[in-house]
Amino acid sequence: MSAGAKKQLRDFRAPDEIGAESRAWDVVRSAYLERERHVARRPTWRLAVAPALAIIVAALVLSPAGASVRRLINHALGEKHAAPALFALPSSGRLLVSGADGAWTAAADGSVRRLGAWSQASWSPHGLYVAVASGDQLAAVDPRGTVRWRLARSAVSDPRWYSPSGYRVAYLSVGTLRVVADDGTGDHPLATGVAHVAPAWRPGAALGPFELAYVTARGRVVVRNGDTGRILWSTAPGPRPFELTWSADGRRLLVLSRHQARTYSAGGALTSRITLPGAASDGALSPDGRELALVVGGREVVVGRGGSFHEVLPGAGVKAVSWSPDGRWLLVSWPAANQWVFVRVAGTPRIEAVSRISQQFSSGGAALAFPVLDGWCCTAEGSAG
Repeated sequence: MSAGAKKQLRDFRAPDEIGAESRAWDVVRSAYLERERHVARRPTWRLAVAPALAIIVAALVLSPAGASVRRLINHALGEKHAAPALFALPSSGRLLVSGADGAWTAAADGSVRRLGAWSQASWSPHGLYVAVASGDQLAAVDPRGTVRWRLARSAVSDPRWYSPSGYRVAYLSVGTLRVVADDGTGDHPLATGVAHVAPAWRPGAALGPFELAYVTARGRVVVRNGDTGRILWSTAPGPRPFELTWSADGRRLLVLSRHQARTYSAGGALTSRITLPGAASDGALSPDGRELALVVGGREVVVGRGGSFHEVLPGAGVKAVSWSPDGRWLLVSWPAANQWVFVRVAGTPRIEAVSRISQQFSSGGAALAFPVLDGWCCTAEGSAG
C-alpha cells in the first residue's frame, strides 16, 4: 500500500464519528475480531491506536470477506434513509416507553409527552392509565402523568394490569410477587421466591377469576389465583424462561426461553415445544396470537408461526420488538443505531425508520439513554381501565 493511501486511512473521519462509536463499537469490534482470525496480520498496522471507524474502513478495503463485513457494519449503523424525527406512527394507537430519563408516551401524530421520572411503565388494557415504577415506588398515572395513587414498596419492578378490566395490578418486589387493586387498595403478597421475569395475567372476564402466571427462582412456571393465592397448575423444571405471554383469548400461555418456545393450555397441558432459530433475547406474540416475533442473537428479527421463521430485519444490535394493535406492523428497537424501525409484516412489505430516538425521549437534564419499549396500545376508548 502506498504512503498516500495509508495517510488517507489514518486521517479518515466519518460524520458523527463519536456518536457512531458509542452506538456501535461493541457490536462492530466483536465482528471485526472474529474476521481477524481468518486474515494474516500485517505487522505495519497500528490498529490499537486508530479510530474505530478507520479500522472498519481498513477491514473493508483489505479483507476478502469485506462484503459480508460491510453488510454487518451498515446494519450496525442503522437504516440509511431514516427520518430525522418521529413525525407519526405508521398505524393507530400510542407507544409507551421508559428508561433512565423517565416514562413517555408517543401519539399517532408523533407528539410525545413525559409522564414523570419513572423507570418502568405498563399500559392499562384500554390505555386510560399507566402503571409506573421506579426505585421503591409503584403508582398509577393518567396519560398526562397525573398520579392517581401511589404505594411505597421495596425495589418495585414489572407492573402488569389484568385484562380486560384493569381491576388488578401485579408487580415484583424483592423476589416477591404482589397484587394490588386498581384503586391502590388491598395490596398483598402472592408468592415468594419469584424470578425477575414480568408476570402475566390470563385474560378473562371483567370480574375474574384473576389468574396470574409467573416464574419461580428455580425456573418453574406457576399459575395462581391472584386474590386467593391458590395454585392452579405449575410446570416441571425446564429451560429458564425470560418472558411469559397469554394469547388474547386466554387459551394459551407462551413461555419463551433462550432456545425454546413452549405453549401450554389454560389448564396447564404442554401443547407445543418449538426450538428457536437462535438465541432469543426478546419476543412478542401478535395480537391475534398467530405469529411470534423474535430478536435472535441481537443480530436479526424473525417472524414465524408453527416453528417456521423468516427474517424481517437484519441488524447488529437490535434489542426489542412490539406489535402494533392491528398486527400489521412490527416496531423494532435498535439502540446500536439510535433508531426505531417499523416493519410492515402484513400486506405489502415496507420499512419506515426513525433516527435520533434518544434525543426525542430526553428531558435535557440527563445523559442520553435509549428508551425501553413498554407497549403499543389501543386508543383510549371505553370506561374500563
